[in-house]
Parts: sequence; C-alpha cells; structure tokens
Amino acid sequence: MISCSLELNTDVDDLYKILKSEELKSPRAHCTIKKNKRLILKIEAKDPVSMKAFLNTILKIIETYQKIKNETGNPGKNKPAPEP
Repeated sequence: MISCSLELNTDVDDLYKILKSEELKSPRAHCTIKKNKRLILKIEAKDPVSMKAFLNTILKIIETYQKIKNETGNPGKNKPAPEP
C-alpha cells in the first residue's frame, strides 16, 4: 500500500465541505479527511497508478474551486451575470 498526505492551509472550511461531499474512494484507493486549522488529506492506494489518478482527481477539485473563487470573489455565493 502506498500513502501520502496533503495539507491545505487556506480555504479550509470551503474545501472541507466540497471534498466531504465527494466520494473519495475506489476499489484501489481511498482518502480520509481531517479538519482543524488545516485540512489534512491522507490518501492510500494499492499501486502508483491508482495514487496518481486519485491525486489528480483531488487536485482538479481544488483547481476548480480556485478558478471559481478567483472569478467570482466568493465561491459559495452566486454572482449575477454581467449585463451585455
């Protein structure tokens, strides 16, 4: 079994809600999430390919969150569309 940890220090509450709503497990890998002042993700996988795929999934979720946050300034709230 291969394992790694990822610690996040920013946007902890928002990312915790997002990641908790995702099913972060598969037959070959799974992730446990702990939250305090930081968000700690512990990933365990049966092989390197599974680990890479799982990390890519998590990083894509975080990247999408960051893009939304940067565009709207507030990812949890709807921003009205600009007028044409």
